[in-house]
Amino acid sequence: MKQLNLLFIMSFGLLLTSCKSDDDCGPSNTTQSLISITKNYYTNNVLTSSTKFNFYYDKLINIQYSDDSYDDLYYEGDVIERILGFDANNDWEWTTTYTYNSLNQLTQKKVTPSPNNTLTNVSRQKNFAYSGNLIQSENSWSDGGFHKNIISLNNDNFITEDKMFDIGNELVNTRLFEYSNNNLTKQILKDPEENIIYEETYNYLNKIGSKEYRYSQYLFGSHWKTNSSLDKQFGLGQYATHEVSESYILDYYKHNFTLNSSVTGTFNYEFDSNDYITKQTENITSSNGETYKVITVYEYQ
Repeated sequence: MKQLNLLFIMSFGLLLTSCKSDDDCGPSNTTQSLISITKNYYTNNVLTSSTKFNFYYDKLINIQYSDDSYDDLYYEGDVIERILGFDANNDWEWTTTYTYNSLNQLTQKKVTPSPNNTLTNVSRQKNFAYSGNLIQSENSWSDGGFHKNIISLNNDNFITEDKMFDIGNELVNTRLFEYSNNNLTKQILKDPEENIIYEETYNYLNKIGSKEYRYSQYLFGSHWKTNSSLDKQFGLGQYATHEVSESYILDYYKHNFTLNSSVTGTFNYEFDSNDYITKQTENITSSNGETYKVITVYEYQ
């Protein structure tokens, strides 16, 4: 293991990435440092689970889940190199590895179960090849599963289109993304016949999100918007959605035309006297009458 990761294991000492502007850095004239983000999930006002993200100098180093499982994260420079996943008995279950090119663009993500994994022995791998504003990805499973995607970027490195193809090179679906003022405003999913089968729309506050709110940029380097989206694009084309946007989200609306179902989400925020975000409450209402809530608490020192 390289020296940086050795130091990381011994002391969790990570170099703080400098910001490009005050907007990137969020609040200024203060020495507060983010140490944790805790997300509590509720269904019909009943707490069902929680997740705690632990940071050191703005680097996410550990994720703890309410079932006592956890993930440890390791870095090479400014980008995630490896994640080790453990169950509640401290048995190692998963290894996720990331590979990048010289520009810190994600070129491979691989998820491998350990010999201790009792759920599956199937590994997954995704490779990314870049050509101008196009990315071609191939997603494969060790049991034979496969699909590929052709992804288009705009000049701000936001994904604008993602076409998914099956192993026979037949079009499965197309995702289209629209932006305004560096914020994702709409996502549309179309079937091969160009029928819209799913749609998401987003609105935002007139307030730039701080680095604590958009911490993916400190996990995935200078190309964090693209890398973080590709990181979540392992399954059927799901993306980081509003997480890549510049401003704090106000609300969203999701509609599945195939199932004739919808979900509405609204957000409330609390900030301290230095304008650091301290709490976010997401209230979610589905068309079937279920209500959900996610309360996110930010802790500093």
